[in-house]
Amino acid sequence: MKSLFLCLLINGMLLSATAADLAEVDSLEARGAYQDELIQLNRLASDSPEDAEILWRLAQVHFDIADQTDDVEVDKAQLYPGLEAARAALKADSTSARANHWYAVLMGQVGMLEGTRQKIINSYDVRTYALRAIELDPAYDGTYHVMGRWHYELASLNWFEKKIAELVYTKLPEGSFAEAESYFRLAIQAKPHEIRHYLWLAKILIEEGKASEARLTLQDALSIHTSTDSDRRMQAEAGELLKDL
Repeated sequence: MKSLFLCLLINGMLLSATAADLAEVDSLEARGAYQDELIQLNRLASDSPEDAEILWRLAQVHFDIADQTDDVEVDKAQLYPGLEAARAALKADSTSARANHWYAVLMGQVGMLEGTRQKIINSYDVRTYALRAIELDPAYDGTYHVMGRWHYELASLNWFEKKIAELVYTKLPEGSFAEAESYFRLAIQAKPHEIRHYLWLAKILIEEGKASEARLTLQDALSIHTSTDSDRRMQAEAGELLKDL
């Protein structure tokens, strides 16, 4: 009886330590301390290589580091290990909304690194896993953004890219700016203070010829407080788009 009590006590302490570790990681994420977060997550993943909660966060931080710059070498150094972490998270728990989300994100990012054909090939998984993530967690803004981007990219394909897409898909799925707009609005509804959502909604509105709405949306993007290099880069882009309208 005594040994059973000790086992339960130790297990409870381990669970508490894990919860505390994840809380610390999430705090680093919120502060944009991505390098410190990466070090912490690599340590945790080494101790718990099949923990989906650790692994999807590891995928996320690799994306976040790459997202701070336009440097292709940084992208290569971060996005490939990020994809492996997302793949491992999915293997550990296929019902994790965030594992599905980050697998979709990293597949899309790696596809863009590898050129038009691979981008289109990877887009199949982007759509599949993003829709699964929304099914598992319909309150999360990030995956609505992914599907907005998916529709935007598909609707923007040129003739040559469409021919490649027809070889990848049995039937080319329909992507539209209207669907992209709908997804970005859902993302904003779920998280109203995310610059990324407003910037991409504005891009869609510009494509749709809705200049006045685009101006207001870009102004919204510029009014949001920035906390990371990624935010500042997106606001700079929003400013340039606004000048051109």
